[in-house]
Amino acid sequence: MLAVLECVDDSGGNKVSDGAAETPAWSAAFAAPELARRRRRTYEGKLQRLDLLRPVAGRTLDVACGHGDALRILSHHGHQRLVGLDTSRHSNDPQPFEQMVADGTRLPFADLSFERVLCLHSLHHFRSFEDIGHFLAECRRVLTRGGYLYLLDHRGSFWLRGLFHMLEWRCPLYPASARRFGEQLREEHDAIFWWLAEWRQLFDTLRRTGFAVERQTRTAAFLYLRCRVDE
Repeated sequence: MLAVLECVDDSGGNKVSDGAAETPAWSAAFAAPELARRRRRTYEGKLQRLDLLRPVAGRTLDVACGHGDALRILSHHGHQRLVGLDTSRHSNDPQPFEQMVADGTRLPFADLSFERVLCLHSLHHFRSFEDIGHFLAECRRVLTRGGYLYLLDHRGSFWLRGLFHMLEWRCPLYPASARRFGEQLREEHDAIFWWLAEWRQLFDTLRRTGFAVERQTRTAAFLYLRCRVDE
C-alpha cells in the first residue's frame, strides 16, 4: 500500500460544493510527522521528473506551497530567488525562500515577474475549473516570455478512486502514514473526487488561458506537466 501511495463523489461536475478543502483536521493531518517525512522522501523524485532540480537563473514561484517542502529541496540544489505563496503562513521560522500569504487566483506580483511557476498537488483545492482558469490566467500574467508553468496532481482512474475510498476507511491495521493520508482524504473528499472525475478538463483550460503543454508524463497515480506560454 505504501508503494502505491508514493507512486470524489464520482458524479463529477464543473464545481465542488462550497466549503474549504483545508479544514483544521486536514491541516493537522498534512503537518503530521508521518506525512512530512513522506514528502521529504518523495518530493525530490517528483521534482526530478519535472526536470526542476538543475539550478537556472531567474525567480521561481510555488503557488499553494504548503510548508515549503519543494522549495527547500530546490534551495538545497542551488536554486535562489524562491517565493512560496499559500493562503496561510505555516511557519515563522527562517526559510530559504520568501513566504507570502495570498490567493492563487489573485497573485500579488507584477507582470512578467517569474521564470517558473509551480503548483504541486494543489489544483484540486481550487475546487472549480472556473477558479483554476483564473489561477492559470494569473500564472500567464506573471510569467516572463519564455517562462514555464509546472503542474503536478493526481490523474483519475477507477483503481485510484477505489484505493482512495479504501484509504478513507478508519482501519487500525493501516500503517500510520496511510491512516494520516486517509484523514486528509476524508476532509477533502468532495474536492479530490471531483478532481479525479474531471481532471481531463485541465487541458482545455490550459489552452483557453494561453498555455501549450510542452511535456507530459503520466504515471499510475500522477500527471506531470511542463507548460509554456503559447505566444
